[in-house]
Amino acid sequence: MAKKTITLKSGKKATLKEMSVDEFDHCMDAVKFDTKDGEMVIRNQFSLSTKWIRKGVKGIDDKFIKSLSIEDRAELQIAIQEYNGLGE
Repeated sequence: MAKKTITLKSGKKATLKEMSVDEFDHCMDAVKFDTKDGEMVIRNQFSLSTKWIRKGVKGIDDKFIKSLSIEDRAELQIAIQEYNGLGE
């Protein structure tokens, strides 16, 4: 799988990288759900998106992650998951 550079809606660029099956599974297994007012919610949303970004983006650091808005983080996490989808 070749590396893929994407441009987020905000204009920030990120180069996605191929994750190992173990890294992908580790990120998928990190999702923690809770129930609030009868609705299912993700409990660890921000640490989870950080985990995906650290594992799935080439050459990132804290400065890059801190520069991302909540919308950027969500968009990037989805792009990483789609890029490494493993046929799911």
